[in-house]
Amino acid sequence: MSTTKNTKAWSVVTRMPRKETSHTQSQFELSIGYCLGPLLIAPISELYGHVTVLYPGYIGFMVALAVCGSSRSLPLFVIFRAIMGLAAITFVLMGPAIVADLIPRGQRGLALSIMSTGPVVGPTIGPVIGGYIVENISWRWIFYSTLIFFGFLLSLSLVILKETYAPIVLNRKQNKGGKGLPIGQKTSNPKTPRETLQSAWTRPFKMLFLSPIVPFVGFYSALSNAYGMVCFATLGTVFQNNYSFTPGQSGLAYLGLMFGFLFCQLTLARFSDRYMLKMEAKNNDKRPEYRLPPMFIGAFLLPIGFFWYGWSLEYHTHWIVPVLGSSVIAIGILFSYLPVQMYLVDTYTIYAASATGACTIIRSICSTLVPLSANPLYDDLGYGWGNSVLAFIAIGFVPIALLVLRYGERIRTNPRFQPKL
Repeated sequence: MSTTKNTKAWSVVTRMPRKETSHTQSQFELSIGYCLGPLLIAPISELYGHVTVLYPGYIGFMVALAVCGSSRSLPLFVIFRAIMGLAAITFVLMGPAIVADLIPRGQRGLALSIMSTGPVVGPTIGPVIGGYIVENISWRWIFYSTLIFFGFLLSLSLVILKETYAPIVLNRKQNKGGKGLPIGQKTSNPKTPRETLQSAWTRPFKMLFLSPIVPFVGFYSALSNAYGMVCFATLGTVFQNNYSFTPGQSGLAYLGLMFGFLFCQLTLARFSDRYMLKMEAKNNDKRPEYRLPPMFIGAFLLPIGFFWYGWSLEYHTHWIVPVLGSSVIAIGILFSYLPVQMYLVDTYTIYAASATGACTIIRSICSTLVPLSANPLYDDLGYGWGNSVLAFIAIGFVPIALLVLRYGERIRTNPRFQPKL
């Protein structure tokens, strides 16, 4: 739902003066919070619990919604959009971590596919809803309607959600029995509070700089995520300019992305766990790398989708043709992104929040910078060659996918690349 709201906000900027803001600037504000969030939230969640950090996320997100909805100052709007991103990334980080806490390995593919419905489908529904709200009510009600819904979700969470992170649950049980350790200490390996805090804060950085497999898969998934942000940030205006769509109609152009995402989710939900279990039984071993083969499919579909999408726009074909091209892009994006999430959760189960946080830092930086180049690229080269440039860059990243598929296990298990977490 937080991602749905974030793309609803892009409908807002279509009604703001061009001199004040743009779609890519709006995404930039949000991505500032996305970049900073993993540095704070992932370590805190492993000190105090995965569910525990959700509540500050709820409150921060709701406050940001209220301020943005009532704001009459652009600087204030920008500041609280960044705070909104910081709060929203909490849900993105904690989702895979909670799945790792609760779901056995053989069912995590299905669980992560279901969990990703919000983050990947929400941004495609948001512009549809937001476009019609802007046209028929007021852009402020994009924020107010989401605030009301989040209030309902917070009330529900307070009743239903319980802590899932095993070390914290065990700590709490021991504390009740009078044998507890300080909050955040690992019961299996007691440390001083200072050592515990230091370990938590440095863990994502150790994964990024001392375990090469994390930045490898991180940079690859960052490219696909950044390309997704390019589509989310530009699709509406592209169809308004090329096909004279209204803001409400331009939101419907995002449905091509939605159908591509849903197809990919259903495919991975059905086959990821089955393939992993089949390969484990065949080879009599357990490797997280069995989650990664769909990356290879995504590596080829992503550039194909951008060629299709870009040149169909360039030659002004019927609007359904670029929409179908965007569906191929969506399949390529998710086949590149979701297997990486599954891989990190299986590899770093108890530290899944730090692992996904480390990759999220890379993804957020790329998702902040790459969309800023989209409109200048289209202005200078046109939609055909502009999207072809993106496709050629995606082709350049194919060797990373092949490297991880071929040598991932060797890199991951090399003693030189086993930092003390």
